[in-house]
Parts: sequence; structure tokens; C-alpha cells
Amino acid sequence: MSIIKEILDCFESGKSLSSSVKQSKFGELPILVIKHKICSAAVCLQGAHLLFWQPVAESTPVIWLSNKTFLQKGTAIRGGVPICWPWFGKSGDPMHGFARLVEWTLESCTEDENGVDLLLTLTNNQQTEPFFSKPFNISLTIHIGKICQITLSCEGDFEATSALHTYFGIDDITNVVVKGLGETYQERLAIENKPSVVGELTFNQEVDRIYTNANHIITITDSHRTIQLTNTNASDVVTWNPWIEKAKSMVDFADEEYKTMVCVETGCINNVLKLSPTKKTTYGFKIEVI
Repeated sequence: MSIIKEILDCFESGKSLSSSVKQSKFGELPILVIKHKICSAAVCLQGAHLLFWQPVAESTPVIWLSNKTFLQKGTAIRGGVPICWPWFGKSGDPMHGFARLVEWTLESCTEDENGVDLLLTLTNNQQTEPFFSKPFNISLTIHIGKICQITLSCEGDFEATSALHTYFGIDDITNVVVKGLGETYQERLAIENKPSVVGELTFNQEVDRIYTNANHIITITDSHRTIQLTNTNASDVVTWNPWIEKAKSMVDFADEEYKTMVCVETGCINNVLKLSPTKKTTYGFKIEVI
């Protein structure tokens, strides 16, 4: 049984928050399971982490979750939309920040015929103190329905880097073309997979790079569908696929799963988030199948 099927099965025994949303537990973590007439999805309160999203018109999830991921306290989840904040990468400890490792608060849950809207928040507290000493307030709005829309808002008196580290579900990585990435990028691997067409990316090896001047609209096309990603207030787009050998080395990632996912991440990395304690700084994305 797939992990997504197991998560959806938790809907039956969960506590009802609305007709389409129930709160339950999976592994060690509290989750929200969504079964709406136009989509299914789940959100983990640790990290305000959208685990997967699948519109009813799609035969497979648009936002992908590894069958091997751990849902354990303090452990990063492999797949979905991890929130990297207040730093991206190895510029702090833990890698990609602490926001994805601590429990957020669900402030509101509403639904209508167009889907479900969630608001989750995190403020400096006892669980964040070991990682970061400065005061902050961050909130995440998630809309899931026929489209998926996520916006991160931050307040504080410091600079931050961040990414919404989205894993997209695809049929076969060798069929995928990502368009709209722009000409300039920072290569993070020793052996570069050079684009054959400027601004486009295909895959025949491991890829890990930061595109620094991408279009606001990016498309991810495989042999079955085209996913459109529209970014707002983002300065960077990160692309990643572990390919064969790295996939085998990852304990929370099945050996063959590199074929069915690609990360195209909305980020603020080279242009940092200059936060204010009195005014919200926001960025985010919208995803739709076109």
C-alpha cells in the first residue's frame, strides 16, 4: 500500500474540522487529511508541510510524497512542500533551517466549493529557541482545490533566505522538460548537466542548481500533463533530482523514485528576505495543471 493511501485512510477515524478536513495522526505526527470533492491532500502540522495534493481530474498526485519518508518528530519529511526558513541550504544548522522540523499552529480551516483554505503560524517559542534566538512571526496560507496556492509571510528584525521546496510528481524523469528557467544559474554539482536549450532543463543525470533570473511562470511537462508554476516575489528557482546513485544512498527515498519526481523550488536565496518587525514580507506560488 502506498503511503498516500495509508494517509487518506486516516480520514475515517480523524477528528472533523470541516466536512472535508479531519485531524488525525500518522506515525509520530499530527496531520490534516483532506478529502474534498475536487481534490485530496494532506498537511502535517510539523513544518506546516503540505504532504501531497491531487486534483480529482489527475490520476497521480501533482505534489509528490516519497513512500519511504519518515513521519517522525524532528525529522525532515521527504516530498511535498518543505519550508526552508530562515536559511536555505547549509548556511546554518540544521540544513534548510528549522521551520520544517517544528510544530506549527493551525489558526483556521475553512472550505467551500472551490476547495480548502488553511492558515498556519509559527512564533519564536521553546521549540525554536535551540535553533534561533531572535523574535519572529511567520504564517503560511494554503489553498488546495483545483489549484494549489501557498504564501509564506514573515516578520522579524533580520535577513533570511528561504525556499518552498516543492516536489512535483511526473511519469518519467527522462520525459520531463522544465521551461521558463532563464539563462543564468548557479551550478551546485561538480559535473554539470548543461542545458541543450537556454532556459530549459531536461534530465539525464543528477541536477542541483539555482536559477537566478527565471520567468514568473514556469512549466513542467512530461508525456501526460503540463504543470504550470507561477511564482510571486521570488528571486530564485532551485531544480533538483538525485538520479540513480544518490537515490540509492538516501534512506528516506526508494531506489527508483527519482524517476517519478522533480523538485522545482520557489525561493528567495540570492535576494534575501529583508524582514521588518512591523510589516509582513511575503512570497509564494500557484500551481495548476494546464
